[in-house]
Amino acid sequence: MSAVELFSTRLVPPQRRHLFWRDVVAETFPGMTVYASEGIRAELARWKLGPVFLARAQSGRAHISRIAQNNERNFVLHLQRRGRLTMIMGDEVVTANAGDIVIADDSRPYAVDISDSNDCLILQMPTEFLRDDLSKQDWHGHILRGDDANVAFMNHILQGLWNQRDMFGEIDEGIGDLLAGTARMLCRRSTRSLKAPATCSPVEFALRHLADPDLGTATICCATGLSPRAVQKAFLRHCGLTPTAFIAERRLVRAADLLALNDGRSITDVALETGFNDAAFFSRCFRRRFETTPSEWRSRAPSPLHDAC
Repeated sequence: MSAVELFSTRLVPPQRRHLFWRDVVAETFPGMTVYASEGIRAELARWKLGPVFLARAQSGRAHISRIAQNNERNFVLHLQRRGRLTMIMGDEVVTANAGDIVIADDSRPYAVDISDSNDCLILQMPTEFLRDDLSKQDWHGHILRGDDANVAFMNHILQGLWNQRDMFGEIDEGIGDLLAGTARMLCRRSTRSLKAPATCSPVEFALRHLADPDLGTATICCATGLSPRAVQKAFLRHCGLTPTAFIAERRLVRAADLLALNDGRSITDVALETGFNDAAFFSRCFRRRFETTPSEWRSRAPSPLHDAC
């Protein structure tokens, strides 16, 4: 059993906070890359109990991508305490609000958009803890809503456990079996909800159609039936950006992920796959955003273990 480890950007110079936070998250969750603003305020506390791992992350707005891991397959539950978490798996999008739990399988690639003032408890355990009847099923992107009594029970257990973190050294390691049993109960009673509802939100629609070069406010209005003003308000409320700025940012982050794969796709291929019609314009935008060229980014990026496109 390990002691609680604490990490905070508060004592880090503002101009280096995003780099410090990126390193902390990458070391805690292998394969994760954080894209955050320079002066982000963030804290992470983590605790390991045998094969079970518990963490609490509090941070400002950020985008996180994770490449697939080829070591031990883990089952990762994200319990939203405050704010919103949007998990992106290719063209699939699912959003969790306070009280909800969203599940990830770290043997699969995914990305996460988190809102400002975000607070999340993260429980990670080997998938084999679910036992054969459940461990073979696909739980990637599964969402468990907070208004379900069983989810509320899991919420209560995790938050109660976290509130006793100063006494972790005295807690029996059998707590891991209790957490695994509760996770099995949730999975047995849950229903699949990966697909977005028939009328998805403007932000969800944009995330699912980034590769469309014609994507813009007008396209989103037609797809959702909302007025331009309503669409603008939805984006400002969700992410503090205009639709145009949000689309440009998400395209560039997606392009950075694809370049990191280094799988033979040319710069032009990546540009087209992320909604840019002009490779030269894409390169200028990429350099302005990441302060490096696409080719330099690719050469410096670690090679992923699996394709994440």
